Amino acid sequence: MSEKNPLEKPPISPQLEGGLPLVELREKLRDHSYLPTHAFISRAFTSEDFSSQEWHRFVDDKEHPVFEFLNEEFLNAFSDYFSQRIDNLGASKDSPVTILEVGAGNGRLSHFLQKKLDAKLLGKVKVIPTDSGELSLKTTFPIEIIGHKKALEKYKPKIVIFSWMPYGSDFTDDFRAAESVDEYILIGETDDGNCGDAWRTWGISDSPFHEGAGKVAPYLADGFERKDLDDVSKQQICRTDELGEYFHSKTVSFRRKK
Repeated sequence: MSEKNPLEKPPISPQLEGGLPLVELREKLRDHSYLPTHAFISRAFTSEDFSSQEWHRFVDDKEHPVFEFLNEEFLNAFSDYFSQRIDNLGASKDSPVTILEVGAGNGRLSHFLQKKLDAKLLGKVKVIPTDSGELSLKTTFPIEIIGHKKALEKYKPKIVIFSWMPYGSDFTDDFRAAESVDEYILIGETDDGNCGDAWRTWGISDSPFHEGAGKVAPYLADGFERKDLDDVSKQQICRTDELGEYFHSKTVSFRRKK
C-alpha cells in the first residue's frame, strides 16, 4: 500500500459553485423567501453528471412542485411592464389599481411582485393573491382561499394574473365577463394548449372538425386583443425547460379594446 502524498490536494466533490455544493444551491431554491437570479438557477443544475431526471425530480416534488422558477430578472421585467401600465390606468394613492392573482399557489409571485411595485409605485397598486385551495398546496405567504368568480366580484380588479392555468380548464371567459377587468395576463406554456384550453383560452383550432373551426377566437369575440410580453418572457424558466434551453413558458397579455 503506497503512502499518501501530503502535498496532493483532495478531489472536490460535489462540484462547488459560488462557494456552495450543488446540492446546497438546489436546497436554497426551496427557500420560498429567497428570490434567485436567472444565473443562480442555471448554476444550481450545472454538473458533469447532469441529466434531465435530476431537473424533473426537483420540479415534480409532491410537496413543493415547481411550475415557474421565479427569478430576479423576471420580476424586474414584469414590474417594469406594470409600472407603465398602472400609470396609464390613472392609479393614485387615493385610488390604487387592484391586481388579482388567481391560482396563486404558495403566494410567491404576488409577494415579490408587490415588493417590486412598492419600490416603484408605492401606494398606487395592490396585489391580491387568491387560490381555490383545491390542490392543498403548502403556502408560504398569506393567500385568500376563495374561488375566482367570488374573488372577481369581491375585489373588482383592473388586472388579473393566472400562472399555469390547469390543462384543459379555462377561466378566461369569466375574466372577460367581469366589467372591472381591463386586462388579464397568463403565464405558462401558451400556444400548445398545455396551460388552459387550446380553443377557449388561446383561440387555437387545429382541425376542420374542431369546435372552433371557422369561428373567431373567444377572446377576440369578447373584444380583447393579445400581446406577447417578450421582454418578460425571455427571463422565464419553467418546469418543462431543460438546462440552458429556456423558452417553453411565456407571459401573454389580453387587453380589452377601447
